Amino acid sequence: MAHRTEFYIYKRKKQKASYWYVCYLDRDSGKQMSAKSIDVLKERLGLWDFKSVTRRDEAVIIAKKALDSGIIFSNEADMPFLDYCLLFWDWGKSEYIKLRNASKAGSIGKEYAHNMAFFIRKHVAPRIPANLRLHSVRTRHLDEIVIALKDEGLASGTIQLITLSFSLPLKEAYRKGYIADNPALKMMRIFREEKERGCFSYEECLSILDYLKKHREELFPSYYLAITLAMVTGMRSGEVRALNVRDIERSRYDGLWKINIVHSLSPYSGLKGTKGNYGRAALIPERLKNELVANADKTGIALPSRWGGYISSPTLRNTFYSILDAIGIDSKVRAERNLTFHSLRHSFSTLGRDRDIPQEDRMVVMGHKSREVNDRYTHISDEALFKVSTLTSELFSRL
Repeated sequence: MAHRTEFYIYKRKKQKASYWYVCYLDRDSGKQMSAKSIDVLKERLGLWDFKSVTRRDEAVIIAKKALDSGIIFSNEADMPFLDYCLLFWDWGKSEYIKLRNASKAGSIGKEYAHNMAFFIRKHVAPRIPANLRLHSVRTRHLDEIVIALKDEGLASGTIQLITLSFSLPLKEAYRKGYIADNPALKMMRIFREEKERGCFSYEECLSILDYLKKHREELFPSYYLAITLAMVTGMRSGEVRALNVRDIERSRYDGLWKINIVHSLSPYSGLKGTKGNYGRAALIPERLKNELVANADKTGIALPSRWGGYISSPTLRNTFYSILDAIGIDSKVRAERNLTFHSLRHSFSTLGRDRDIPQEDRMVVMGHKSREVNDRYTHISDEALFKVSTLTSELFSRL
């Protein structure tokens, strides 16, 4: 019986010399995979003698050692792709999550991992073969998922999150040597399709606040406070979710406390600085400060999830949409007017304008400025915060 070739060796001429390369053959299809430098494989095997491989027989030995060591194909590579992704997002078992959180505490929360696994089950699993192995995943499989999601009418931002649920596991599989190539690097790119953001009217804002007040006991405290905070300060979702009680301090105005808005949460990089790395502040009533402090967990996270760590954007958004449904702003209306959680920020700025709060003062609180403009208005920050806080107090008094 003929022995199937596992790889072949060839020389590639560079400017100053020639170097050996190896092409492994895919175990399923037998097709040629991307070429790998023998010298690079030598380093990955820990053979550090700083000498380039010159003889063909030595190159063959190293190529075979790399194959046998598992850095080309591994046991993990034979796992079903879906099982690998679900294990990757398994909060209690994922090595990746443990590593990320060990290097930077709170980088990946339990709720975020749960949502990523949900995306895999709901949006990815129905669109690929159940027995597709990790090492057999190709860019065409990933493109087919994206095309199906687009045809389904999902928003580009949602598709980006779903794409992240499987592209990040593939990136880690490549980093750890489970797969020889990362098919996600060549997949179809999805660009966010931005259109003018909708804005809630003053009456609609009051309806949201009235619902929060009436149904407070039914709502999970962190969601209630997150929606309230976004409504009365214009903070972004990521900034609200990242808030730590250490960021709250007494202001020089009686009954008002200052929130230093210096962190944000991102699905791509976890805890980070605010947009543009511009830290700013907002004043809130003391009662709201007390509620945030009382709700915080032991690490100071002001709005912890049910399972610990930060609340996630999808669960917060879904809770907010259920409130909008209850007050008569259903999914059809939201789509027509492009109303999202972020619309609370637009609404706060608009209401401030309608109350003749100077634009420069609103810009200080909202963070809508370049670094040059920021420098120009730094000297009026406390006064600007106080002027804008009149709107915050007005809205919060409804609760």
